[in-house]
Amino acid sequence: MSDSLITMRRSKFFVDLASRSLAMSALQANYPERYLSISPSLREYNVEYVPSEKGLYLHLGRTGRLYEMQDRGDSLLYFVRLDKTVNINYNIGSFIFCSKGSVYELGGYGFWKSNGLLRRYNPQDREWDIVPTNREMHINMTANWRDGAWLDNTQAFLYVPFQKVINDGLIASNNSNFVLSQDFYRLAIKQRVWEKLGRTTDEAMEIFLSANWTSFPSNRGYFLGFTKGVYHFDFIDNQISFNPNPALVQSLMRLQSNSHCYYYKGWIYAFNPTTYKYDSIRFDLKQFAPTGQIIWKKPFPYATAGIAVGVLLMGGGFIFYRHRRTKRVAQAFTPAQGQVLSQPFSELEKALLSLLLTGFDQGRTSTISDINYVLGVKDKSPGMQKKVRSDILNGLNKKFAFVSQKKEPLVQSVRSEEDKRYFEYFINPACQETVLKLLT
Repeated sequence: MSDSLITMRRSKFFVDLASRSLAMSALQANYPERYLSISPSLREYNVEYVPSEKGLYLHLGRTGRLYEMQDRGDSLLYFVRLDKTVNINYNIGSFIFCSKGSVYELGGYGFWKSNGLLRRYNPQDREWDIVPTNREMHINMTANWRDGAWLDNTQAFLYVPFQKVINDGLIASNNSNFVLSQDFYRLAIKQRVWEKLGRTTDEAMEIFLSANWTSFPSNRGYFLGFTKGVYHFDFIDNQISFNPNPALVQSLMRLQSNSHCYYYKGWIYAFNPTTYKYDSIRFDLKQFAPTGQIIWKKPFPYATAGIAVGVLLMGGGFIFYRHRRTKRVAQAFTPAQGQVLSQPFSELEKALLSLLLTGFDQGRTSTISDINYVLGVKDKSPGMQKKVRSDILNGLNKKFAFVSQKKEPLVQSVRSEEDKRYFEYFINPACQETVLKLLT
């Protein structure tokens, strides 16, 4: 049998899976030899199914071989090979996923060490290309472990809660051959930039590493199973919840041992490769109660001494400005006349206004990244960035209202079209002429 085609007896499970536009990690196949017609030379490799908005892919672990499912309407489902990969065994245990129509593969093990590279399947040359990023990211590669990374529901971000760096070519002094890092990172896939969100807590790491079985991603994170119950790790809200229902645990443990299964909109869908049975069970997130624990901690918590020092180094004496801004504004103009006698804005505020006015002239908004750069906090913690932006923008609006005697806010915001969780900022058109006069 040629390795260019893999077939299976038709199953509604795979037809339905191909029709769902899921943002999820690869689905591990249990006992694929029982239902796949596959070349004998390929049977040693593990099989993964990768859902995407374009349909369903089949991936053979550590080979780079990628197949696309075709439903021709007869009694079989066909997986046709897409790639022409030559080099294999360099990506054992890699994390494969789809985002915005492209297939990616992160990390893996080969030639006695792990790597943290991101690869993308190139349909033009039918090979896997390296995608340049700002750093390597080594995922956990334990057999059948699929919690090393999580793709969010928008397919815009990939989360990695911890790293496991392996180099079997070195003699480790502590009798181990890997380094475990609890740094929590997020990849902006389109921008190809890894951002450190914080450090995974010791409590979360203990749950990650001691789970009796790992199940599948939700639309917000992971489910991790124990005999005592099921944990849900919500990466979006950074919280851990728990469901102790013993009947649910028993059902999931049975599915884990002999079925393919995935979570979708409050249900778990399962396929038994031996009986060809397709089933589903209710799995409502409302049945999970918050534990009060978080998954990761930010590197610089709010109101710490580090924030105070960072603010002082920002270039504008921000803390001093907070306590004295009312007095400075009062000195900058004569309230009775409402006329500006001197510049009401600091140099830092002028730089921010210049950015916003330039965007106004070009018909675009300014992103959070743009503002962080101008305010000098692009390398600070997310908590500090948010606080500085909020204080500066609120201060601008209050100062402008006081100076101009206008009720309209000077700076307004709108949700980003690319990611609705974030805002972008712009100058209120009704205030443009006034603020230009204040800057001259």
